[in-house]
Amino acid sequence: MIKILITLFMAVTLAFTAPLHSMRAEYDISYAIFGVIGHSSASLKVAKNTYTIHIEARAAGIAKLMSNNRVEIYESRGTISEGRLIPDVLEIHTKKGEHFSASEYYHFDYAHQKILHVTQMKDSVGVDEKKEVLSYFAKDDILTLFFNLPRYLKKNPCITKTCIFRAIGANKKDGNVDIQKIGKNFKVRLHRRIFASKEGEMMVHLTPQGICDSALLKDVIFFGDVKSKATKIVY
Repeated sequence: MIKILITLFMAVTLAFTAPLHSMRAEYDISYAIFGVIGHSSASLKVAKNTYTIHIEARAAGIAKLMSNNRVEIYESRGTISEGRLIPDVLEIHTKKGEHFSASEYYHFDYAHQKILHVTQMKDSVGVDEKKEVLSYFAKDDILTLFFNLPRYLKKNPCITKTCIFRAIGANKKDGNVDIQKIGKNFKVRLHRRIFASKEGEMMVHLTPQGICDSALLKDVIFFGDVKSKATKIVY
């Protein structure tokens, strides 16, 4: 439960950014009396017409003990066209302890409007691999959606109502992500089990430059309020 929170919370909060250029950011995630339960380093690298988004999240404190020193990595790679990030592949890697690792690969096939999902699980016994084609298609993954969001909001500002977007890596059923703009904040719902708070909502705050510097997830089951705060942002 903690591991999903640390990684997806960071994936969303980091990716809220308007300027499309290389950058790096670091965040702390904290929870009530337990203090800091996770750290994340993340970067966007832009080179000509290609991009790479890389996020590495590590459990800390009590979360590190409970998750067996869990580390999760999200990476999205693809091209840039007219200022929009177009993903070719989304990778999600999980490491726990000395022997367990799991990897997910989402390959985008735009010609056939399909997503190939490959999962690999490795433990002390061996490696197990599975492949499937998702039942839905999306033009964004969970990282590119928020980098591309300013472009989408120009067409529909999502101020008077909640807008529904679709992103690979959000939830396994349909990839739907609910977003509403409230002033300089965004209200986000990913429809993941860990986000099953009373309202299932996360509030994200943006700086004048369009960078997320803090976020708050209200009333998460067993957790209460969970906060994310930027400790360093480098352009």
